[in-house]
Amino acid sequence: MISNKNMLMILSIVLTWSTYLVAGNLGKIAGTVRDKQTGELLLGANVVVRGTQLGAASDKQGFFYILQVPPGTYDVQASYIGYHTITVRNVKVRIDLTTRIDFELESEAIEGPTVVVVAEQPLVQKDITATRRTTSRAEIEAIPGLEQTLDIFTLYGGTFIDTAPQAVLATDGTQLQVRDASVKDIHVRGGRGGEILYMVDGVPITHPIYGGRDVLELNVVDIEEIELLTGAFNAEYGQAQSGVVNITTRTGGDKFVGGVEYKTDDFEVLGESQSTHYTSFYSGGPEPITGRLLPKLGLKIPGKITYFISGNVNLTNTLYNNQRVRDQISVLGVKLREKQNNTGNFNAKLRWAITNNFRMGFSYHGSWRRWSNFDWLWTRVDKDAAENNLLSHTPEYSRSNQNFILKINHTLSKSTYYTLNFGYLSVDFDGSLNGSRPSDFWTFYKDGTAYDYRAFASESFGLPDSVESTIKASSRDLLTQFWDSQSFDNIWRDDLTRSFTFKGDITSQIHSEHLIKLGIEIQYHDLQYIDIQDGGEKLSRYGEHVFRGGPEFPKPVGPFPEFGQDRWVFDAFPIIGGAYIQDKFEKESLIMNIGVRFDWFVPGRTVQDQEWKTQWETATGLDANWSRLKTKVSPRIGISFPVSDRTVAFFSYGHFNQLPELQFFYRDPWTGGFTGNPHLDYEQTILYEFGFTHQFAEDLAVDIKSYVKDISQQVGTTRLRAALGIPVELHDNNGYGRARGLEFEVIKRHSNYTSGKVTYTVQWTNGYSSSAFEDYIRSLNDFPNPIRERRLSWDMRHQVIFQATIAAAKNQNMNLLGLRLPDNWNITVLSRFSSGQPYTPFTFDAAERQIKENSETASFTATTDLRINKSFDIIGHRLSLYADIFNVFNQKNVQINFGFNSQSGEPFKYGDTQGGINQLYRWFKMVSLMDLRQLSTGRYAKIGLRIDW
Repeated sequence: MISNKNMLMILSIVLTWSTYLVAGNLGKIAGTVRDKQTGELLLGANVVVRGTQLGAASDKQGFFYILQVPPGTYDVQASYIGYHTITVRNVKVRIDLTTRIDFELESEAIEGPTVVVVAEQPLVQKDITATRRTTSRAEIEAIPGLEQTLDIFTLYGGTFIDTAPQAVLATDGTQLQVRDASVKDIHVRGGRGGEILYMVDGVPITHPIYGGRDVLELNVVDIEEIELLTGAFNAEYGQAQSGVVNITTRTGGDKFVGGVEYKTDDFEVLGESQSTHYTSFYSGGPEPITGRLLPKLGLKIPGKITYFISGNVNLTNTLYNNQRVRDQISVLGVKLREKQNNTGNFNAKLRWAITNNFRMGFSYHGSWRRWSNFDWLWTRVDKDAAENNLLSHTPEYSRSNQNFILKINHTLSKSTYYTLNFGYLSVDFDGSLNGSRPSDFWTFYKDGTAYDYRAFASESFGLPDSVESTIKASSRDLLTQFWDSQSFDNIWRDDLTRSFTFKGDITSQIHSEHLIKLGIEIQYHDLQYIDIQDGGEKLSRYGEHVFRGGPEFPKPVGPFPEFGQDRWVFDAFPIIGGAYIQDKFEKESLIMNIGVRFDWFVPGRTVQDQEWKTQWETATGLDANWSRLKTKVSPRIGISFPVSDRTVAFFSYGHFNQLPELQFFYRDPWTGGFTGNPHLDYEQTILYEFGFTHQFAEDLAVDIKSYVKDISQQVGTTRLRAALGIPVELHDNNGYGRARGLEFEVIKRHSNYTSGKVTYTVQWTNGYSSSAFEDYIRSLNDFPNPIRERRLSWDMRHQVIFQATIAAAKNQNMNLLGLRLPDNWNITVLSRFSSGQPYTPFTFDAAERQIKENSETASFTATTDLRINKSFDIIGHRLSLYADIFNVFNQKNVQINFGFNSQSGEPFKYGDTQGGINQLYRWFKMVSLMDLRQLSTGRYAKIGLRIDW
């Protein structure tokens, strides 16, 4: 719980700022209104965003601006007494950017109809001062394979989704999970995994314990727009070093809309089935209870309320089926046979426009996942093992996430508004073998005088006959029995985290050239973490003392203290906060974003407890004199130079500070092994970026970016051996890295039925370690600590992404070789090519291994996905039939994290010899090395049906 002192501090900050605050996920429309014939600027012209209550009047310079415009596509209308009204259609508004519209009105003395102009999405956005990529809902629906937010990274250069297991190998051969295996590492522009801030509707929703990783996994059916910021993003975004994923969810409008979708690969078209079944739905519009029912009962609710709900279920045995026995699961009361990976989402959003100046919104996002992992060493079993159900002796995992957001938006004047956001996020993560607790794997027998289990605790299949017969012949108490540790994976995970967020910002156009934003953010976390990885087969050191008379050892915290030598348990209550101020200066030939951010961190009472401090000092031999408050200041600046309507250049620079994963602060010091360190400081990235965009044809533009990143204070480990005599791997800020890169992109705007882009990225990424655990891994393999930088494991030099769409809208008919094609269809191709990952070639000599670490490169990877869609308009409904074809050319890509022979530089295969002795591997050993995942899966396809109304 929050202490009284901390609670008073939070309340005082909230009360002080709540009058002034608010936030992003909104855009701006600005421009001028003038007489078309004379060029005279018009004062008092009325400009409105149709379908909304947003609008403005032009000033004496003919200038107008409209704030608080949600991202999307609109019709904008300008009118003036004595002039014809003009409407600009398909105006696209993007988060934090200004959409420019200059109206030229004709006098009514000149006869003519109301003018309607169709806007084109500009290829050159003048006010971009750092790299940002935006993907709209229409684009998402056209791209193959996009189902959740993480899939968006497949579209952008300089990004890499790591497939390596989230685990390290302990000295005794135990594989230790370091975080939830379903939480992926995403590398952006050479950064480590976990350096990304995820925002939903202006509120951060990154993982409370593992930081910088997506936890909600929203389905794309709920998304209006996704924006990825990878350059020197503005000061309003904190706790991120590599990028920001800004997600805007859908909102109901004035009309009822809805849709359902189903797709599967069970037809086994063009490949094998993964037994995938995906279903989604959505519905939105005016809220019917307050809008229709209550008025009929004489109750009138002020304002207007709209709703949007969506949900999905995705069941699949994945690319690699572990053949585990499946149970049944219940979805809305319907019993379904579970698959290897089972996910579901439900989202609901209410928006209440109480008045034109005061609005409230409430949203709920829930996601559920239940899964079991694929492990080749368990899966490659013989017939007898399969009959004994050993495939089901691996654990299952589940995660439930609940997110609530309350947003209050108040317009104080046409130039000033604020927004208050209140968020709640809970993450409930569990993992076990069929729900068995660590104590359930043991049976202890009392011998009457002392406990002595050394005679049978290491047996693999029950008790020795002599012990069993002795027990049966006696009347001694039966306490527990040791299960077969070689045939069961007995992890026990039980985490529950709850995060409470307040985020407020105020935005004010204090001058026609200055848009000021300032705000604060406070997060309070309640972290309950239980990780006992080997409790079913090993006693803790405290358990060795209790049951076997071993050396006296302190009792560890948490449940089942007698079990598990690799165990970490903590309850922690950190408070994380930040504040910023930022100015956007806009002139015709110069745009500047200048801001500064202040971040602070209170580790909380857990690590201030004297018993915890004493144990930490005993385990590490260091002083527990850490600070109660940690702070950082981050200046940022971005400057854009619009050379002309078709050319713009920019420069940006910034400091970006992010806390390490909170688990690295709090891993308890009772067990040994990896131990938390409250001395840890913020990790830091300093980024320089240059950009240039030029439109060289009517529908073609080229975009060039260069960047340099210096990354310091990265978390690593240092081995200590203190008074307890137990090796301790202490997390500390001992890492450093660098990334440099160039990005080239050619973009074609939609015209003549085609659109697309091709992106080429060349990047160099070096550092001292590729993860927080690499120093530990080096020590296991007798690698000395590095004295110079080397390639990091995601340093892939070249990357090419090609995306192209051919589309014919309704009533548009292409002619192909004289043949008139039907309308309402589109085909999208997405291809990715990448040079291979680095690896360390095999050698026996440790010094040589250090020199050659990550010095070789695996073969390149390439894949092409395709979506074919045909739509039909039937009685006011839109029916779409589509096929997603993955890996169209059946490319077999090498995956170096699985079954890769670092001696030959290729996947293991029969005939390979053991390094240094030139002797063939035995058959059984070779089978264990030839992991099914050593090559990516081949071609497969999903067939889908979607109905929208």
